[in-house]
Amino acid sequence: MTGTSTAAPVKDSGLIPNMILGLVAGEGKLPAILAQSAKERGYKVVAIALSKDAFAHVSPHADKVYEVGPGQLGKGMKILADANAKSAVFIGKVPKINLLHNLHKLDWMAITELSKLPNFNDDTIQRAVGGILETRGVKVLTQSEFLRHLFPSLGPLTKREPTVAEFADVEFGLNVAREIARLDIGQTVIVKDRMVLAVEAIEGTDEAIKRAVQLARGPVVVVKLAKKGQDQRFDIPTVGMNTMHSMTAKEPGGVLAIADTMMVEREEMVEYADKHGIAIVSVGHFDGL
Repeated sequence: MTGTSTAAPVKDSGLIPNMILGLVAGEGKLPAILAQSAKERGYKVVAIALSKDAFAHVSPHADKVYEVGPGQLGKGMKILADANAKSAVFIGKVPKINLLHNLHKLDWMAITELSKLPNFNDDTIQRAVGGILETRGVKVLTQSEFLRHLFPSLGPLTKREPTVAEFADVEFGLNVAREIARLDIGQTVIVKDRMVLAVEAIEGTDEAIKRAVQLARGPVVVVKLAKKGQDQRFDIPTVGMNTMHSMTAKEPGGVLAIADTMMVEREEMVEYADKHGIAIVSVGHFDGL
């Protein structure tokens, strides 16, 4: 496959057309969406898929795809170097628990670099890998440069808007979510009647929602946001249809409030929410309602 530019130049985006882009692809639909966006901007996309699922999703949309385990840092670096990629982008979910289960598969470069880190927080690991790339002449681009269309505008996105009581839960949840994000625990909190039912940690957003729904035995208020000073190169929070299904595991209803969060499958999400009595609202940026 070859990529030809069909989109107008992006003003002041920092993107360089007709270059080779290294796409480090985790799980989910976002890597394929980003690959398509990159090709519209004139990039040839060389993807490093970090799982079999990632390989399957991104293959139809990239020029070349290589499956590389998340701990095979040296192999990934060599692929980008051989492809003469001068820029790269990280996108897609890479469950940290997968890395913990495969520590025996770390290559020497990964072992050497990870041993230097003060902790194994997501931010610490991602910035370290990004730093290694940039010392080798590969500029790490932001996800948002390619995916601005996935960020909703401020306000309600569904027919139903949150009630006054639900908005009180949203505001309460925002305050809690900001704090857990600051501590790098997670970016989602689930509340009801201004009580915290669940906090996202290593299990991920959807599992945290399911746990909260079981505790509440019904609808909940889910609040998800980007942390203050979120590094736009890595792990921008996202929601999609899995989030919707998790919220209705018991019965219809509930509220999903997001701030600086990308919506994947937006049309499907809104349609599903309208059918199941869910209110989706974009509450803007980190500074709040």
